[in-house]
Amino acid sequence: MIKSYIQLVSKSELDKKLKGHVFHVTPTENMPNIEKSNAVLPNINNERNSLFGNSVNGFFRLRGCVSLFDYREYGSKEWEAHAHKCRPTLPLRETESISILFLSKNEYHKLESWIKWKEEEKWSQRVVPHVEVGYYGSVPLECFTEHLVVEQAGS
Repeated sequence: MIKSYIQLVSKSELDKKLKGHVFHVTPTENMPNIEKSNAVLPNINNERNSLFGNSVNGFFRLRGCVSLFDYREYGSKEWEAHAHKCRPTLPLRETESISILFLSKNEYHKLESWIKWKEEEKWSQRVVPHVEVGYYGSVPLECFTEHLVVEQAGS
């Protein structure tokens, strides 16, 4: 997995890098545990606090999935209508840096769509339509192609 670094100057700068990709975001301080387990693990028992808000009723968490951002539809009308609800940089309010792990395109066929939330009428469960997807079970590190560490400018 290629590791690179970027200081966040603007939202548009990061969005250019993320556009067209599916990725996982975690505080960089979590990476040693991820590397130790050699995978991103689903938060099945809600043991790990999410910096993206309360995940107790997260649609993908309750399905045993790892939640991922889906920027393949970046810029579409549908994507734009929901993207503001959960930004990948949200954890930077609480931590010095975030790690963004880019999922290999070879793994995209394993993704579970948010559409199941709509079809199953799981209205009480949290999901971000058009922006969030799930990967059932653990995501082995070998399934990621790049590890991008993002810091606030001036950090």
